[in-house]
Amino acid sequence: MEDAQGEERCRDRISELPDEIVFVILSFSTLKEVASICFLSKRLKNLWPNIVTLNFDASEALYELRRNGNLRKKKRSWFIGWVNQILELHKGSTLNEFRVCFDLDWTCRHDIDSWFHFAISKRVRKLEFDFEEVAEKTWPPGLRSYSLTKSCYDYIRTPHGLSCIGSLTSLCLRFVKVSGEVLEHFLSHSPLLEKLVVQWSKNLVTLKVASSLPLRLTYLEIRSCVALENLEISAPNLRTFRYYGQQVALHIENAPLLTNVLIGGNLDDQPAFAFCPLSSCLCQLETLTLEMSAYNMRFPNFPQLSNLRHLVVSVYGGYDDNLLVLTSLIDASPSLNKLSLELKIWRSSTYNHANSSSNVTGKPIPSLKVVDVVGFRGFKIDMDFVTYLLEHGKMIEKITINCCHPSWIGQIWEWESIKEREKARKLALQLKVIASPTTEFVVI
Repeated sequence: MEDAQGEERCRDRISELPDEIVFVILSFSTLKEVASICFLSKRLKNLWPNIVTLNFDASEALYELRRNGNLRKKKRSWFIGWVNQILELHKGSTLNEFRVCFDLDWTCRHDIDSWFHFAISKRVRKLEFDFEEVAEKTWPPGLRSYSLTKSCYDYIRTPHGLSCIGSLTSLCLRFVKVSGEVLEHFLSHSPLLEKLVVQWSKNLVTLKVASSLPLRLTYLEIRSCVALENLEISAPNLRTFRYYGQQVALHIENAPLLTNVLIGGNLDDQPAFAFCPLSSCLCQLETLTLEMSAYNMRFPNFPQLSNLRHLVVSVYGGYDDNLLVLTSLIDASPSLNKLSLELKIWRSSTYNHANSSSNVTGKPIPSLKVVDVVGFRGFKIDMDFVTYLLEHGKMIEKITINCCHPSWIGQIWEWESIKEREKARKLALQLKVIASPTTEFVVI
């Protein structure tokens, strides 16, 4: 009896599953998890080389690099060897996803070139390269970034390469130097492309997001491309546009489905410039995200944002800065249902205050139901703004104030009791008397 029970426990049930289910399991697993599963099942050892998702996730090694940059050479050698070994064993003819995320730069270009050729030749649908430096930061970031080489560009212009990129649905390039010419080639010859992300590319100067083919693109993100001067967009299916960076010549037309926009920039970027090129789309927006300094919050006279439901504001500034300039945006949003505020506050402002609250109208905010605040410190910058919301948003159903710094959320020390945070909690609780009696008031 015991022998029978022992055999039942040791039975390889994974190998009894149909191939279709096994491939689903493998596709949603990291390569590290796949190795563990294959150790338990003989059949999977034969099937996994045909896996259609290759996600080279080395988050543990990246964590070690952040703690000790001297490990870079050793960890890079291990990572490159690991990727090359897996690619040699892979036997499948197609790939759904190929993702590589590690601290790599131009010195690794020969290996990265071969990975690019491999992924494209497998008619990959989702391609992502993310080569952020974590061991040794350079400023500005990306100075030593890998640059997509001529051999890669030549390959995707060959008849075989052109047919292969026709399968691409998502292209994400972070800390990869790539030109507008290359990106426009992808846009013109990848009719299924729905997502394009480019971050920290030093070679991107001009980009025209348009195509003679019907463009399926629904998601476009351009972030911190410091050489960018001109961006033209004509994308009839575009729903999400996220731009973070310096002022550029921005032209947007034929974007009737655009409903989700992020605009942001650093202290010297003056990101509010984007509202004028976006003026024809503002009335159709449902979600608007602002990532900028309190100093840069200078807005034009807004037309009515009649469909805006959710306003997200991620702001950094001094404790004595003024966020009441946002009230003009709130006043122009009669359907605003949710406001999310993320604060990154330093001790004091280091610049002259350009914003004034003199044009605050004090209008009611009748549609606002939910307010989330993260990074509350109890200084002028947040006390004044939250007070304003509570005084004029009498229909607010719930407000949540989290006194934890945004970068600490999810970290070990998030729930630690820090003196400054306890003080912020007490100040936040004092605001409860202003809130409507029906408002659920939560302080974390």
